[in-house]
Amino acid sequence: MNRKLEPITSNFFSTFKFEQCDECGECLTHCPIMDLSLNQAIEGMKNLIAGNPTKILSECQSCFTCNFYCKKECNPTSLILQRWQEQYKREGLRIRGKYFMTLSPFYPNFRTYTLERMTHKERDIIEKWRSLDPLERDTLTYPGCNVILTPTLVQSSLFEGCDIRGRLEYCCGETLFRAGHIKALKEVSKRLDKWFNFLNPKKLLVLCTAGTNMFRNVLPEYGLKYQFESITSYIEWLWNRLEADEIRITNKLDLTVTIQDSCYAKMFGDEYMDFPRRILETIGCKVIELPYNRENMRCCGIGAGFSVDSAYHPFNMRKATVTNLNLAKQTKADILCVYCSGCNQQYHVSKKLYFRRFGMEIYHIIELLQLAIRENPKRLVNQTASKMFRGIIKNQIPKMWSGKTFSLPPIPEKPKENTY
Repeated sequence: MNRKLEPITSNFFSTFKFEQCDECGECLTHCPIMDLSLNQAIEGMKNLIAGNPTKILSECQSCFTCNFYCKKECNPTSLILQRWQEQYKREGLRIRGKYFMTLSPFYPNFRTYTLERMTHKERDIIEKWRSLDPLERDTLTYPGCNVILTPTLVQSSLFEGCDIRGRLEYCCGETLFRAGHIKALKEVSKRLDKWFNFLNPKKLLVLCTAGTNMFRNVLPEYGLKYQFESITSYIEWLWNRLEADEIRITNKLDLTVTIQDSCYAKMFGDEYMDFPRRILETIGCKVIELPYNRENMRCCGIGAGFSVDSAYHPFNMRKATVTNLNLAKQTKADILCVYCSGCNQQYHVSKKLYFRRFGMEIYHIIELLQLAIRENPKRLVNQTASKMFRGIIKNQIPKMWSGKTFSLPPIPEKPKENTY
């Protein structure tokens, strides 16, 4: 479907419109994951609407691509999320999924495991970000939980002067949203609202695309009342600074690069999806597109864990990610570039289960931009991935086949150690 994508609004994520759907199946035939025929898509929609079991509920990665192809704007992804939530209420979540829940510090998870094993330098950075002191500037730079796990990524002159504040307890709830956990998302919104009211920033600069979408389009619908003058994604911010000649390129990179798009980039339209491509071209890279790109992109692989049936099954996530790695290799590009820190971590973890030499470097776009201004990126993500991998082997694999289940705990409005 050739059309110009405009930025979406919160309506894009609203509840499924049963009365408008004619079960044409068009939305699901464009799924970049399941490869459904029209007949399979029609049958799948009928089952979803009727509340019957369907493989779509097991295999969906909630990337929202199907929403773009629904001619009547019924929001089919929202129906899948609704069915997941109904299934969760009936069955609970398999215990193996507990290790991947972003609900710190209620119980140990892959993020707390990694944080506890960070270098002293990384811990010092994160401790500064946790500060509740008054903001030094009118803009709060929000790292998000994935950047918190790779804090040296933004230790660059590119972010000099940014007042970065965040901690795992103030996660934006993106994975809860993509798994359909609405009650928990409302509790996350209340917690964030208290935190923002305490720090009182005028503007928000977000270091990930997912978080940008959550703050602009999702959380205000689930209880976040705090009003910012502006909410800006770092990728747009970097491009604007490049255009204004505030970032000087002194080392053009002669590289071919293929891009893993963020699941949420498509929510902001074609212009936004052009930003990483413009940055790469400006620093001397030739972009070779993956077969699944822009609004038709494939999730990096973490989305293969979101369904109730999957419950973060490591083999499901590995299979999804390795498929993407193979597609990247087929482009014969020098570099696989990501602009989401979560994608960066997912790929580096899955490389350890690739079972043969991947032979292709994976860089975050910030690191490539650093090279172009003659800075040396810290490149600690592989160490982070090793810690994550060991944590999965130790804490998740032993529970992988367990039939035990759990339910999400209530999320209080503020962490216990806060003083405000």
